[in-house]
Amino acid sequence: MTDTHENPTANGDTQPPKKQILLNAFDMFTPGHLSPGQWKNPSDRSTTKFESLDYWINLAKLLEKGGINALFLADTYGGYDTYEGSLDECVRRGAQWPVGDPVIPISAMAAVTKNLAFGITASTSFEPPFLLAKRFSTLDHLTKGRIGWNIVTSWKKSAFKAIGLDNPIEHDKRYEQADEYLRVLYKLWNASWTPSAIQLNPSLDTYTDPAQVRQINHAGKYFQLSTPHIVPPSPQRTPFLFQAGTSSAGSEFATTHAEAVFVSSHSPSVLAPKVKKLRELAKEKGRDPASLKVFATFTPIVGRTEEEARAKYEEARKNASVIGGLVLFAGWTGIDISQFKDLDQEISASDSKEKNKILSILDNFTTPSEEVPKWTPRVVAERAAIGGLGPVAVGTAEQVADEMERWIREADIDGFNVAYVTTPGTFEEVVELLVPELRRRGLYPEQEPEGAEAWTAREKVYGRGQRELRGDHVGRKYDWDVYVEEEPYKTEEEGKGEKVEA
Repeated sequence: MTDTHENPTANGDTQPPKKQILLNAFDMFTPGHLSPGQWKNPSDRSTTKFESLDYWINLAKLLEKGGINALFLADTYGGYDTYEGSLDECVRRGAQWPVGDPVIPISAMAAVTKNLAFGITASTSFEPPFLLAKRFSTLDHLTKGRIGWNIVTSWKKSAFKAIGLDNPIEHDKRYEQADEYLRVLYKLWNASWTPSAIQLNPSLDTYTDPAQVRQINHAGKYFQLSTPHIVPPSPQRTPFLFQAGTSSAGSEFATTHAEAVFVSSHSPSVLAPKVKKLRELAKEKGRDPASLKVFATFTPIVGRTEEEARAKYEEARKNASVIGGLVLFAGWTGIDISQFKDLDQEISASDSKEKNKILSILDNFTTPSEEVPKWTPRVVAERAAIGGLGPVAVGTAEQVADEMERWIREADIDGFNVAYVTTPGTFEEVVELLVPELRRRGLYPEQEPEGAEAWTAREKVYGRGQRELRGDHVGRKYDWDVYVEEEPYKTEEEGKGEKVEA
């Protein structure tokens, strides 16, 4: 599904293969994801996400029909309370509140689809690695290898308070902890079972050969465990790995562990140097820089005519919750925009007084560009309520496809996390209008023929047969046949003590 297409020219020569665009549908188990307030539109059904599985089943069927790569599900563990120093407006406006568990609907959606993958957001800060390993291995089995994990470290003070901690872990330390977390997972997923461990031998009364199941003993700085993995190897072993963020620590982590990086920016010119840096870091680590796939947020509003698209946009503006958008902006950047009295005062990173924030978003949305020469409260208010400050493309399928091609070309990204304005609405426009146009241009895979073999999440990105991590990924250092148990972690003081005794 990642094949490129050669295009014949008038004289019969072929042009270089076109880069295939990867599309993920971007949703969240909440009525107000990146366009708060749209639940007021009579045709929107986002408020029914909590009522039954119907919303999720219908969405999965639609995305499968359109050949969408994956349903990427955001998540959060606490509300946004930077705006006015209170959670009230977050709750009142439905700005990513309330929020359900994104894992719960996955099995139902997998049961009605064959190729649609699922990217699930889960944090490295709130549960031990063993529990996450068990859950994702189980999901990978039940979906026949269609599971991805969007790795987050979590930063909200409200989320840490919810689990009994007064303050979040410091930013760079979170990534150091997350690095160890991933290495523990690789040990469980890749080093604990051989492919042939399950015997199913009735004559010997043997279900699994214990000689082919290894106990993992890990004694690190942040995590300790002594156990084999409790779930047998799933189709991918390791879920396809997404990660969000382009801060220094985030980029270092992403280029070590992620197979795809989720980014958000209002301009391809602002994003391009960050993508370039990611690919350079990946290359320095011995990875193929082209194998690191970069997805940008993108909100399309597509009409059969330009006038129809513009009418949809005006309807969205009418229903938009401006305050809801400001709540999200304040939470992401740590800038309490409610304190600005002058609507045309320039906003800068120095206005961020909150210690806990997303550094990459703060940088992206206080950096001027041709599209936004100056960030002010007025500009934020106009842009934040629809599309979460990312690009919003309004027009026909041809015009929106042109804009997607521009971002691919100028920022060197590989695809998009397509956010919705209304649901149903946006995703139907993508499947019925935009995908056919991208296919016409040779930029999007054709629909799978009836009876074709199903794809795993990783195969959909890297090609048929690449079910497990690529050979240049750090996780392969923990495969069964090359695994070497590490020495227990020692503090500096413990290390000095050993030298003195020696």
